[in-house]
Amino acid sequence: MASDFVFIHVRKPKDALKLAKSSRVRSHVTRQQWKQFDLRARGSKANATAVGKVVGEEVNNQEDSIVLRDKSDHRRNKHELVAPEIGIEIQIENGAHNHIPRPLGGLRGDPFRSYPVAWRPSLPRFVDHYLMSMAVDIPELDQPGNRGLLRTTWFPLVMSERALFLVIILLAASNYASVQDQSQPLDTKMKLDLLALRCEAVQAVNEALEAQEPGRISDALVGAIAKMASYEAMYGDVHNYAVHMRGLERVVELRGGLGELGLAGLLRRIVIWIDRNGAFLNGSALYFPGETFAPGESMPEPNPGHFLGAR
Repeated sequence: MASDFVFIHVRKPKDALKLAKSSRVRSHVTRQQWKQFDLRARGSKANATAVGKVVGEEVNNQEDSIVLRDKSDHRRNKHELVAPEIGIEIQIENGAHNHIPRPLGGLRGDPFRSYPVAWRPSLPRFVDHYLMSMAVDIPELDQPGNRGLLRTTWFPLVMSERALFLVIILLAASNYASVQDQSQPLDTKMKLDLLALRCEAVQAVNEALEAQEPGRISDALVGAIAKMASYEAMYGDVHNYAVHMRGLERVVELRGGLGELGLAGLLRRIVIWIDRNGAFLNGSALYFPGETFAPGESMPEPNPGHFLGAR
């Protein structure tokens, strides 16, 4: 039986980046990706449930009837999805181990194009923009003693689920467009591209809801609905924001409450962070009133600068 890890000896830690491009390392990562794919392919498919109606029916009544450009994405994704937790483990000469997260390829881009959606040329640009400009250190979300949890803990979850990934790409593309030359309004093509991406993200969330069992709502799906709500708070309107926040309330309830969300409390903090800042921007009521980032803490204050992706 082949080993699950390949150890490569280097004299200096910086030499590890050069080795990440070698055929030996690439072939090892590829084998591990196909192994994970085979395990996923053997899994059973979840039945459609009434959970999808919570958000799906209200969202489908909006102006989301635009025909998506490529309806075959979802079918192709089943053959292109790879596990986000695979990495390259490298043994440094002094015996320490350095783990390079696979979603980042050890660098800012992913040379293996292992996104949970079909490949498109715009993906590297928007993923890079999200990682470098939006997934920044935020003390309220990181909490004392931690840094960069949006990159090291949250982003691997993003890479695991098509719906969540598309919502994040929508946020990144919208922020990318907003920080370009402010003297020039968005052209018609960009507006249509963003609208089509929004429709694709909403449809992906609805499909994920239909595939979930009521008692097994995933962290990725909770995150997708929460981030869709944050998109509407920043770029949409109060009505659409309320639709997604009501859906978020429901799925959190099905999970057993905020305390049952994963990522070691980070997902809980993201939900509360969105609730606080969304209410601040829209002048609306809180959907999770009285909740704090951690037991015993004071009520968190909104931080619209970080929330809007300002640097």
